[in-house]
Amino acid sequence: MAVFLLFSFIMVGVYGCKPGILKTPPPATSTRKPSATQSLSLPVKLKNTATITQQSSPTPTSTEDIPKTIPTKTAIPNSTSPVSEHTDEVSVRPTLTASMTASITWTATITKIPTRTPYPTRTRYPSRTPTITSTPNPPLAFFRINNLGMYSKVISPVRPEAIISPGEDGLIHIEIIDPDRKRIANEVFNYRSNIGRHFLIAPEIDFNVAGVAQLARLQVSSFDRFQRPMWLTSVELILLALGENQITAPSDLTEPYIIRQPAPDDEISHGMLEISGLARILNDTPLIIECVDPTGAILCSSQVELHASMDGVSHIPFTALLPYQVNEATNVRLTFRQESATRIPGTIALSSFEITLLP
Repeated sequence: MAVFLLFSFIMVGVYGCKPGILKTPPPATSTRKPSATQSLSLPVKLKNTATITQQSSPTPTSTEDIPKTIPTKTAIPNSTSPVSEHTDEVSVRPTLTASMTASITWTATITKIPTRTPYPTRTRYPSRTPTITSTPNPPLAFFRINNLGMYSKVISPVRPEAIISPGEDGLIHIEIIDPDRKRIANEVFNYRSNIGRHFLIAPEIDFNVAGVAQLARLQVSSFDRFQRPMWLTSVELILLALGENQITAPSDLTEPYIIRQPAPDDEISHGMLEISGLARILNDTPLIIECVDPTGAILCSSQVELHASMDGVSHIPFTALLPYQVNEATNVRLTFRQESATRIPGTIALSSFEITLLP
């Protein structure tokens, strides 16, 4: 027994001094399993600036669980040493898993082609718009008295300067009437050789006054072939038995009635006459519109109230609708007139023209 022990000791001493005879024990491995929440993240910078995240996989506990991607190094046996197999690295180590969290995508951009720039065009500036003035600036009256204003004081003979046009009978009528509508003077002037002309007259009109002074109206008028009034203008005067003339200037010589529709000699049909125009405010009485046939009968008529919308307005726009009824084409004189608002009754201004009414 002692001999066997001695022989064993000698053999151990001999062979223990030679390397590679005994197998090197493998390094101790850890049997502790990492938890599911434990991971190792190692950021690695790549050239394309993307970030690779390294994650460690759970450590396998057996040889079957070791991933195939773990590299091992096996010693090649030589003639002098027995085969020895060992691992240069830890048998179980974290596995590097590269994952690209960002990718570079090249998107083609649309390059806008510059459009052709148009040449600058001339900018049209708005034309000057005429403003509406307080006065429509109507024309002078066709039939008027130029030199005598309201309530001028005159002695006999009075000499009115009037712009007139003879009627279709060639006559001009000049009258002076009192508040009772009695004629103080009545003169008829024959201008048949001047029919259709428009001119100035200045006749002398004699009158007699019953007293010292008297209120009266001087009016100038003309008539057509059927003795219908065509034009009339008037002015109120104070007649003096003695003294001197005290003349006041007329306040307004513009046309009292400016008719836009209808026009002279128009033909109206369908039983409705539509009228529009401007009227000068002579007094507070309404504007009277009438259609007078050749016999003097009034086929239709209407009255229009005239009220100034603002101070300084002389002419007021108006419209009127006159229904009529005729059985055949009928010539009528469309007249526009106003009555007096003073002590002397009667028409103070009148203008007219002819139209034809159709069924």
